[in-house]
Amino acid sequence: MNDRLTSLERIRSKKDFTSLYRNGSRFRGPYFNLVYCPNPLGYSRLAVVVSKKVGPSVTRNRVKRRLRDLFRRNKGLLPGSLDMIIVTRKEIVDLGVPELRAGYFEAVESIKKKRASS
Repeated sequence: MNDRLTSLERIRSKKDFTSLYRNGSRFRGPYFNLVYCPNPLGYSRLAVVVSKKVGPSVTRNRVKRRLRDLFRRNKGLLPGSLDMIIVTRKEIVDLGVPELRAGYFEAVESIKKKRASS
């Protein structure tokens, strides 16, 4: 399995964001909300949204980098190919990497359960 995050695996177009917000399912966690929807592409894609309320640009970029790293290192855990948007909350700034990892894995497990029950 390729461990890189390629440009194909990033959601960038407004059409994709709008479609995902409209048709996607949601996971609400204590540190971020996750909007996700299956896609027919054969690979998963990710977008990370970090508001200016989270902090200055250095902090926002660190949060985005950590979340993208979690996604790319754990692509195999996702059930099928999904489009995902992670919308962070202010509380994410105070997290260490282990807590962030635990929150991400909790979200992935929730997605797996919802997809299995559907």
